[in-house]
Amino acid sequence: MSGDPVDDAGGYEEGIEAFNRMTYAMQALQSHLDALGTSLGGKVAQAERTASKAETAAANARQAAEHAAASARAGALSAASWATLGAVAGLLAAGGAGYWLGHASGQENGLADGYRAAMDEKAAASWANTPTGQLAFAMDRAGSLNQLARCIGQGWNSAVQNGRKVCYPSTTAGKTADGWYLP
Repeated sequence: MSGDPVDDAGGYEEGIEAFNRMTYAMQALQSHLDALGTSLGGKVAQAERTASKAETAAANARQAAEHAAASARAGALSAASWATLGAVAGLLAAGGAGYWLGHASGQENGLADGYRAAMDEKAAASWANTPTGQLAFAMDRAGSLNQLARCIGQGWNSAVQNGRKVCYPSTTAGKTADGWYLP
């Protein structure tokens, strides 16, 4: 039957093309997720480096404390030494607290970014499993979805109504027909 979307070889090719575009889009999403994983890995590595620095500073502080204790036992610990020891301990405490707060904040941000990316993918997969999504997929496989979306079927016309492009079938004089909004 002439004009039948199923018999139209071009419609089949357009369906294959649409499927290929969907494949490329899914590959782009995978690349985005891979980049997000790399970014999160970088944040974890940075946190590990910061933890290593904090451990080194803590070891230095322990050595300083042991030295200060030895000096105190020997009776040679002055007020300046106590002030220095207090300052070092305060800096270590502030550094440790900053590390833990920064680590927790970075982890929360990374998890939130990953969750948002996964929600987009889950929403698309969820819609694809609905009856409407399955119908759209079947129409795409049959080669009809592209014709509907572009208003390129035989005897179809497009016009602008209410500021939006509309597709409708041709009618005889005096008759009206319903149409659909185009994307």
